[in-house]
Amino acid sequence: MPSFFKNIKKLFSKPNHSNVQKNPAKISHRAEQADIKSTQQQRPERHIKQQASQANPYMDDARVQSIKAVVIDETVHQINARDIDNNATKIIRELHRAQYESYLVGGCVRDLLLNKRPKDFDVTTGAHPEQAHKVFSRSRLIGRRFKLLHVRFGRELIEVATFRASHDSSSEESQAKQADSGVILRDNVYGTIDQDAMRRDFTINALYYDIKSRSIYDFTNGFADIAARQVRMIGDPNERYREDPVRMLRAVRFAAKLDFEIEEKTAAPIVELSPMLFDIAPARLFDEVLKLLQSGHGNASLKLLQQYRLLETILPQSAQALDNDLENACQLIHNALKNTDRRIKQRKSVSPGFLYAVLLWPSVHNQLKKLLAKKRIPPLTALHEVSSKVILEQIKRTSIPKRFSTNIREIWELQLRLTGRPGSKANQLLEHPRFRAAYDLLVLREKSGEDLDNISAWWTDYQPATAQEKEAMVKELNNRAPVKKKRAPVKHSVTEKPVFEKFDVVEQAKPKSKARLKKTADNQSEFALQVSDQTVVNESQLTTVEGTTETVEAVEISMPLAAENTDSVASIHPKIAAQPEPTPPLRTAYTLNSEKINDSSGAQQKPEISAQPVSSLTIEQPAARLSTEVVDAPAIATDAQSTLKDALQGKQQPIPSRIKPRRSRAKNDPRNT
Repeated sequence: MPSFFKNIKKLFSKPNHSNVQKNPAKISHRAEQADIKSTQQQRPERHIKQQASQANPYMDDARVQSIKAVVIDETVHQINARDIDNNATKIIRELHRAQYESYLVGGCVRDLLLNKRPKDFDVTTGAHPEQAHKVFSRSRLIGRRFKLLHVRFGRELIEVATFRASHDSSSEESQAKQADSGVILRDNVYGTIDQDAMRRDFTINALYYDIKSRSIYDFTNGFADIAARQVRMIGDPNERYREDPVRMLRAVRFAAKLDFEIEEKTAAPIVELSPMLFDIAPARLFDEVLKLLQSGHGNASLKLLQQYRLLETILPQSAQALDNDLENACQLIHNALKNTDRRIKQRKSVSPGFLYAVLLWPSVHNQLKKLLAKKRIPPLTALHEVSSKVILEQIKRTSIPKRFSTNIREIWELQLRLTGRPGSKANQLLEHPRFRAAYDLLVLREKSGEDLDNISAWWTDYQPATAQEKEAMVKELNNRAPVKKKRAPVKHSVTEKPVFEKFDVVEQAKPKSKARLKKTADNQSEFALQVSDQTVVNESQLTTVEGTTETVEAVEISMPLAAENTDSVASIHPKIAAQPEPTPPLRTAYTLNSEKINDSSGAQQKPEISAQPVSSLTIEQPAARLSTEVVDAPAIATDAQSTLKDALQGKQQPIPSRIKPRRSRAKNDPRNT
């Protein structure tokens, strides 16, 4: 019980007078002697007793020789048992109590040999997944292609796998299945420890550690490969890559993580077989990308991915940007991966959303500039369009969960808001949940050589400033003269049609009704027919003006009847067609003298009209009167034509129809005719 609670207990308890010391000097002397003794005597160090190594009951000398295993003693490998996870040790002991053979295997043994801290501990056992599931209450069976058992200890998860064997013709389809291309679809054929070692991918991962004897069992010369610092495939590399194409990515990851060299035969088929990764599930490739670029060796992994042409199969847009160095992509991605590796070494958190935002930003920025140069749309709208296009293209290769894709979009959107003039909204941007990630990307962009008017330094100074300093900094930023950037000219091809957006105003003509178009066409056809025929001018239409002495030039009007008109008349009325053909009229010349004629009595007389058969018509009339009577010749010809046709058919002349009907009347109104 702490001293504070002891004092409270003494305060509320009744005093015990019988235990009160009568001589306080003796008490102080004893306390001094006790302090002297405590300083003289040093407390001995606490030693943890380690259990001595014991013989492995499942691996005697006879079995070691039969399975051709190489036993590496503790004095040779020098693995400290304290570095092994306690929960992994508990699982192995529980399996031993249940009479099942079990070992530590895989990357944990490899990292312990290299004096590195293992990321996780994997256990392999002779018990089938269902049998091991009965041993542990906090366990769960997962997987269809490879059945595994996950045993949970709080937040820690330890994987327990069963010894596997190679496929043969006697294996059932429910246990083993392989596609025509060589990809293993199901691998649940169980075997022994030596068979399991040959089923693993690389020699450096085929080492088994026994916690009882503290020995390592090597079946593929993996211990020597670790000493030689090389990654070597077990079996034929061409065949093993076809069984599982992800092994090509694993080879690159181990070489980058451990600073190893890929063995020559192991590296030979990678470039040729790299397109096989297109058949792998996007969700699995997403995990592999995070292991490659977010495990503390991002730049080394990226270099090997480019070397073996694997980057274009998992990150095609980033590979294209790096090849063409779009928007300083090489420097930007290099700096981002360098910062990520440093944060991992410092045991700080890293975000997959930020990683993908950096990897895809060069493609987004390049397409955004092209779209803004082509279309007249707001930058934010263009950014949303480009972001959707880029992410949709990427998820075809590696899946991006929605919680990460949302973060990616927000980081890209903040790039526009941070590079502009925030004004009074600067404090709101600081409170944005993605501000820190967007700010890091902004700093990386300027460090990579992009000219942003030193805006990242302004945001760096703005964050720790006081309220008054922030207000002054915002005013100063807003008073800066904006940098005018020349917009690239828009190049339109000849056959390219203009693209109108919702912001463009286009004048549209009101479509005409079909009834009006039909009536206009009929009227035009009738007018053409009427003009083609010739008409006769009545003598009554010729007028004279009395009391004038002006003389006008003769106007010649010839009106013959065409011979082909008889066919049209015959088609109209058969009785008229049977009548004899009339003789064509003579062309008469009328000469009008408008001079005043006075008789002997002084009275004005009418002018004499002399008619002579001539071949042309000549009219003498005042200019003013003639201009109003004779100019409209097509109208006179039209009326004469219609009058002639009606006379031949014995009908009265109908009222001419309107060329353009009144808009106030309905279509079926009888007054329209």
